[in-house]
Amino acid sequence: MNRPLGRLVALAAALALSVFSAVLFPSAAVACSCATTTTTQAARQADAVFRGTVTALNNEGRGDEARTDIRFEVDAVYKGTIYRDQVVASARDSAACGLVPGVGSTWIIFAVAGIEGRGDDAVARLITSTCSGNLPTGSAPAVLGKPVRPLDGSSDREERATSTDRWLSRGLAVGGISLLVVGALAVVGVAVLWRPGRKR
Repeated sequence: MNRPLGRLVALAAALALSVFSAVLFPSAAVACSCATTTTTQAARQADAVFRGTVTALNNEGRGDEARTDIRFEVDAVYKGTIYRDQVVASARDSAACGLVPGVGSTWIIFAVAGIEGRGDDAVARLITSTCSGNLPTGSAPAVLGKPVRPLDGSSDREERATSTDRWLSRGLAVGGISLLVVGALAVVGVAVLWRPGRKR
């Protein structure tokens, strides 16, 4: 076998092996990889930091929109606006750096404010991942400082109220524009009917 042909065969074999490995071990190709971060760095980068116990995991959306809404019963807040019943979104699986905690487990959560969904369904929501610096413990590091109590109520109830306000505002805007158009047409009609010099 001559040298160029040998190189071609070796290249083809390497390519086939890469494809074969990706098919057999897809998770290795898309595994989550995080940069090392300290608790101080995580707290500085987060918009919200709190301690809470997981009460429910709800899968939402499909495809690129797929996520898990993690519901926490919060008892201590170190940063941000947090409700006693707080929902935080994360990617659905660990390969995409999604946080997958067990129901009943207690965590120190570091989350950023983000937008979930698109268009009219978009809502402001806290988002976290396995790269956020979350700690699977009920003992908060001293660096987080003294906690405060969470707000009473539920974060997703506030989201629903915001969505309702948005729809109401949009409806009022459309109604107002419609009234203006009707009013303008009425003025034009009166002007045409009552213009000077028109025979009656």
